[in-house]
Amino acid sequence: MGNQTGGVMMVNRRSQSVYDKKRGTIIGCLAPGEDLIKGIKKVCQEHQVTAGTMNCIGSLSHVSIIQLNYEDDQMFYSHPIHWNTPVELLSGHGVIGHDEKGELDIHFHGVFIDHRKTINGGHFLEGTNTVAITIEYTIYVVDEAQPIREFDESTGFRLFNFHNKGDIQ
Repeated sequence: MGNQTGGVMMVNRRSQSVYDKKRGTIIGCLAPGEDLIKGIKKVCQEHQVTAGTMNCIGSLSHVSIIQLNYEDDQMFYSHPIHWNTPVELLSGHGVIGHDEKGELDIHFHGVFIDHRKTINGGHFLEGTNTVAITIEYTIYVVDEAQPIREFDESTGFRLFNFHNKGDIQ
């Protein structure tokens, strides 16, 4: 059972997930205090998922994102932008794959609203987006493909390229 603290109900909620292998879908939630992206990576590792997509909703106690900027005909990402107040995550979507070193990687974008009712969003940074109450998510697992995020010379960004698993050495 939870207890009341400063107008906020504190609960002893834990992260949990269920993998429906027949449908290739994981559904679950992340607990308060857990990092959004690190938490999803942990779920993927627990269920041995190396590729897929995800979506989620919920709340975060603070947020750090970067956003695309455009100046002098050049596209580039902003410095990290931080919100140190709780926000409601209205919609979050990501691609799950690997980076060039073979480490699990998630490219995640989301839209959120803060306590001032201001909507914002962008590319979420790992290790800086902490769950406030819950994040409820669905992961759609892909078995025969492997996204690999690699530096793309033509754009100057690290982008996912999509490969058949059988073609990867």
